Amino acid sequence: MLHDKKNLFISLLILLFITACATTSGPGRNTNGVYHRVKEGETLWRISQAYNCDLDKLAEANNLPDSRIEAGSVLFIPNAASTISIKPGTTSYKTADTAKKEPPETTRKNRAPAPGKVSDKKTSQSYRPGFIWPVKGRVSSKFGVYKGIQHNGIKINGKEGTSILASAGGTVIHSAPIKYYGETIIIKHNSIYSTVYSHLKKRTVYAGSTVRRGDKIGLLGREEKTGKPCLHFEIRYKNRAKNPLYYLPK
Repeated sequence: MLHDKKNLFISLLILLFITACATTSGPGRNTNGVYHRVKEGETLWRISQAYNCDLDKLAEANNLPDSRIEAGSVLFIPNAASTISIKPGTTSYKTADTAKKEPPETTRKNRAPAPGKVSDKKTSQSYRPGFIWPVKGRVSSKFGVYKGIQHNGIKINGKEGTSILASAGGTVIHSAPIKYYGETIIIKHNSIYSTVYSHLKKRTVYAGSTVRRGDKIGLLGREEKTGKPCLHFEIRYKNRAKNPLYYLPK
């Protein structure tokens, strides 16, 4: 029974991965919301959590290409009823009516550890991992809608044969070819986050393997359609593709 459920989960994840969503809609600004002035030390992620606003929707509403924001800039917060004052260096934020605790995902106890200092094995099952770049290179194709097709990840150009690293620690739940994407590895990091690595020349880990952040999992290969060396990389939250540039280091 448990084995069947695991196989069903992997099958659904692969199906979601290879299914592209056709859409013609683009980012737009909701007429309901408030404006938040960014203070020193605030991040896009923390602001989205404080306002209980989806990270991607917040970035799209402000036409942000990635997660970088500057102190003094103003962000539009869709559907927010009032502005929130986020105290620097604390785990709480205040509204005009009441003080609320910061959600568990972003508390100091559960915040992503610095790379190389803390094992990812110690993370909780709902914790946002501290993702790293799986390979160094130029992003040649970004996440989002292009010619009516939703691209669920980014393409990173590189030299064929370059080592591909696990973006965060976890368990390999898929290590096999996928049609149109070639050799592919999927790593489940906890109950809500997973990453996908495609167009590999070689896979060096297998389904069931446990990996740590930064471990070598394969070699960079070529995209079958273009013949160019690149990595297709996805970050998924609750099986939904998210823009990796909002989660990766600057």
